[in-house]
Amino acid sequence: MSIHVSPEIHLSAIRHEDREAITAHLQDREVSRYTLLIPYPYTLENADTWITIVADDVERNGRATIWAIRDKSGRLIGEVELSPGDRGKEHCAEIGYWLAKPFWGRGIMTAVVRAVVEHGFREHGLLRIIAPIFVVNGASARVLEKAGFHIEAPLLRKQYLRDGQIFDGRLYVLINESGS
Repeated sequence: MSIHVSPEIHLSAIRHEDREAITAHLQDREVSRYTLLIPYPYTLENADTWITIVADDVERNGRATIWAIRDKSGRLIGEVELSPGDRGKEHCAEIGYWLAKPFWGRGIMTAVVRAVVEHGFREHGLLRIIAPIFVVNGASARVLEKAGFHIEAPLLRKQYLRDGQIFDGRLYVLINESGS
């Protein structure tokens, strides 16, 4: 399944042959520094493990919730995930993403977030999508605000531990007001 974002960008399944591109992009510390689950340095073994997790996720959920962000040539330039909520929160999901540094500042991630949110509301019946971020991650805050998210919790003190450092967090949310 493919999700159209723009004439230049689409989302599709993550494939085994993406392992080199994932690894290469995640060698740039700037890409992963404000994520919790992406190790640094990133290895081919990390990519293989991740691709297996993604395949297992599709099998478990019966649908994709993690997609490769691809340019018009089909090259992987990032990833986006819409993690389903736990029991009793099936109407909710959490969005997370990363984009290779050469593609920053072009509006790509804002367009991707909008497309994934629309997909989540329409195809998954979601009513609430959250996006927790590090307060210091101004770029991600701008992406979310441009995509229509609002701050629900402006300061989550000492929320994240990354590389031995404690960071404050912020919670963004987008509500499907037309949902039930």
